[in-house]
This record gives sequence, C-alpha cells and structure tokens, in this order.
Amino acid sequence: MNARLIKAWQDLQGSYYFLPSLMGLGAIILAFVTIYMDQKWGLSVSHESIFFSREATAARTILATIAGSMIGVAATTFSITMVAVTSAAGQYGPRLIGNFMRDRGNQVTLGTFTSTFIYCLLVLRMARTGEENGETTIEAFVPNISLLVAMGLTLLSVGVLIYFIHHVPETLNVGNITGRVGRRLRQDIEGRYASDIGEALHPDSINTDNYPVDKAIEIKAKAEGYVQAINHKALIEKIAAANAVAKIEYRPGDFVTKGDVIIRVWADGPIDDKHRKCFRETYAMGQERTSYQNTLFLADELVEILARALSPGVNDPFTAINCINWFHSALKAFLNSQDPSPFRADANGDLRIISYPVSFERLLSVICDQSRSYIASDRNTAVKMMTILTQLCAECEDEERKVLIEGHLKKLKEACNDSLISLDDRESVSAHYNQALGLIRNPVDYKLALSNQGWLGGQG
Repeated sequence: MNARLIKAWQDLQGSYYFLPSLMGLGAIILAFVTIYMDQKWGLSVSHESIFFSREATAARTILATIAGSMIGVAATTFSITMVAVTSAAGQYGPRLIGNFMRDRGNQVTLGTFTSTFIYCLLVLRMARTGEENGETTIEAFVPNISLLVAMGLTLLSVGVLIYFIHHVPETLNVGNITGRVGRRLRQDIEGRYASDIGEALHPDSINTDNYPVDKAIEIKAKAEGYVQAINHKALIEKIAAANAVAKIEYRPGDFVTKGDVIIRVWADGPIDDKHRKCFRETYAMGQERTSYQNTLFLADELVEILARALSPGVNDPFTAINCINWFHSALKAFLNSQDPSPFRADANGDLRIISYPVSFERLLSVICDQSRSYIASDRNTAVKMMTILTQLCAECEDEERKVLIEGHLKKLKEACNDSLISLDDRESVSAHYNQALGLIRNPVDYKLALSNQGWLGGQG
C-alpha cells in the first residue's frame, strides 16, 4: 500500500469527524431497521404512556423536540471542545492539539448527539396522521418502536452529556496530559521496531564496506516537507523484487527539501524510473511533524510542556517535575536494552534495509539538551533531574551509557551554577551533584539511599 494511503488512514482514524460519521451512518441504518419493524410488527396502543404514543401528532412533536435539542447540544459541545483546544494550545503548546482532536471521549460525545438528531429526523418524516383525499386514503402511522428507540437514545445522550461535562476538565488536567504523552512515549520505545520492518540481522554479520556511498543509486525527494510515514513492509518487498539493498536516510519527523537523498540503493541490476517511483512512494510527506512512527516527537511534546511550565509567566515547577518523571519512565525502558539492529532482512533472510533507529544516546540528548536551560533556572526541578539521572546511571549496566549520563549530570550542574541567582540554591545543587557522584560510584550507598527513602526517595 502507498505510504500516503497509510498516513491518510491514520489521519482519518484520528480525525475529529471519523467516529461521529460512522455513528451517523449507524443511526441511518438503525432508523431504516426500526421503521421496517414498525411497518411489519407495529405496536398499537390504546392510551398514551411515557414511551408510546397513540397519535401521530404527539409522536411527531416528541421527535421534533428531541431532534432540535440534540443539534443544539451538539453545537454547544463542539464549541466547548474548541475552547478546550484553544486553551490547551496556548498553555501547553500547539503540538498537543492533535491529542485533543483524537480524544475518543470528545468524538463519541459529538457522535452520540448528531446520531440521535439524524435518527429522529428520519423517523419524523415517517410519522403521519390519517387523512382522506378524494378516493385516496392515507392511513395514520405511529412508529412506536422507533419512538421507543428515540427515547432510549435521548436518555443515552443525557448520560453522555454528563460524562462530557466531567471529561473536559479531566482532559485539560496537566497531569493527565503529561501522563498520556509519557505513556505513549514509553510504548513507542518498547516497540521501536515493528514486525513490518523485517527480521533483524546481527550487526557483526554485515560488512558495511560492501555498501559504499559513492556506489549507491540515489533516490531523491520530489517534494519538500516533513516525513510523516514510511511503509517499511512495501519498501522491503520492492527492494527484494529488485534484488537490492536500501538505506533509509530520513526517518519520520525529519524535514526533507526537494532533491534530498531519502534512500540509497545498492543493486546488482539497473534501477529505472519505475523502480525509483515505487521506492519514493513508500514515503509520505506533509507540512507538519506527527507522532506516527516518530518517538522523538513525543519527547519534544514533554519538553515543550516543561519549558512552558518553567516560563516566567507560568512558573509551575511541579508540572515540570511531572514531565521529568515521565522522562525517567521513558529512559528507564531504554536503559538496559540493546538498540535494535539497523540491518533488516526479508523472509528469505537476505539483507534488504539499513535503517538506524532512535538510539539511547539520541533520546537522552533530546531530553537533556533541550530542557537543560529551563531546568537550570529552578532549583527544585534541577534537583529532580539530578535525581533521575543518578538513578539511571546507578542502574545502568552499559559503561558507555553510564559515561553519557554522567556527562549530562555534569552539564546540568554547570548550567545551574550559571543560571541560579541564589548562592544557597547553587550550593544546594552542587551538594546534590557531589552526593550523586558518590552514589553512582558506590552501589552499596545507592541501595542504602533507596531503602532509607532519602534524597533518591523523592525528599530532596
């Protein structure tokens, strides 16, 4: 499948109108079904009741009232959602707008109200009073089964409205926002390579000298923008059909200008324009970055929330600390696991794709380097960041990664010395830094600090 179609399907599923549209279609089908049931097994009542009507006029009045109120409530909920989105964009950053638009609670709410409106409107036109027009007699038709369903949908809509009133404040709660982004970041890290990117080959089994850059066939971008998706499965199939090996030069989230080399191909045979077009179609480009296949986008979202929380106009260190906790969760999921092999094989075990995933070093750099200048201006968040870096370093089994973490710990301490105004704050950060180095180098002291619930227990 073309990468653009995959991305379009992802966008459609995450759009604000997709689920309400499906629910509206379901309401149309339900209306035809219940009207058919009324026509075949219609209920006749001898007196008025809460759910049934004896006269078509009363039934039409009820249906018209429900339909009118539902479309009014739907417009109100849409307005509330837009206010929530605007507020979130201003307070937490425009990157989070997509999260609110993809929220299933908001979509189900809008879909319930519009579906009830559509259903009542379709049933309304079938309810009719009896009359005689010359030789033609029109029998009265009161769709009591459909009316009963309409009343049920109305009660359901009232329940959904109550849920929506509760859901909107919950959606805007910064703890829930950071929690959703943080969990998605951790899930992306735990599944860094999906099954559609072929089987992993051990790096030691591949001689990269066999794939020199100057011998590669360059597949260049025909348009510019952000890479939003790559159809790895299709790329493997097309590369295998050409008996070639491809190296992916740009990952989702990278910005590509026209003429940039997005894929390099080494092939035994010729690669014509048809092959180039097929390879190029495995890329989907767009005007903005998205979270699809893009782990760093989620890390950037947390960094943006942290930066805004520590801005002078907001000055909310506890939201920043919340973001740091989710940084810890993401980095810990990556800490002692090996980076996935960049060498991917087809079903026959032949190398087809070379694609370097996001490494621990890259993720650590994105989190620490981008947030350091903001964290260094506040003593509380600086101490919290030192805490998680100390924990990560003490629990890390890879010496190279330990050196990286210690380096960021030192950079944070130096940034705090330059940014903190208070001498007491600078001395406090320096003391925590020295304590951190001692705990990193002495595992016994580190375990003791954890068991005593001291500084590393969150009381620093």
